[in-house]
Amino acid sequence: MSSVSCPLTIERRVEFSQTDAAGIIHFSNYFKLMEAAEAELFRELGLSLLWQEGDNFFGFPRVDCQCRFRRPLKFDEQVRVELEIEEIDSARIHYRFVFLNAKGRRCATGTMVTACAKKAHDGELEGIDLPRNIREALLNWKNQAS
Repeated sequence: MSSVSCPLTIERRVEFSQTDAAGIIHFSNYFKLMEAAEAELFRELGLSLLWQEGDNFFGFPRVDCQCRFRRPLKFDEQVRVELEIEEIDSARIHYRFVFLNAKGRRCATGTMVTACAKKAHDGELEGIDLPRNIREALLNWKNQAS
């Protein structure tokens, strides 16, 4: 397993295409940043958010996402996203996010809950328990901070 620290931190710059007419990051981009942090965590742990076994496809659809905005992030501003895992149950991962500007001031907070799922042959998603290797890697990472 990688020695990625807890909380996981990614840094990005607010791009022009991510802003609204006022030059402030559009709210939808906070959710994209959450997903970028989640993907980085899985990558650092040597895991994948999407995988295939035979004819079956597996992944982590979002079942709940929230964001609370405190101060705006503007075009070309640096943003640091911190990800922590609040809880891991048999099939779901509960994440918490903090968005900080270059001065270290909190701009937003967010939460996201994902559920492990298998895509059935008819295209329907079926909830399943987290695979053991994923559950153990995430629990080990989460417990680093404890």
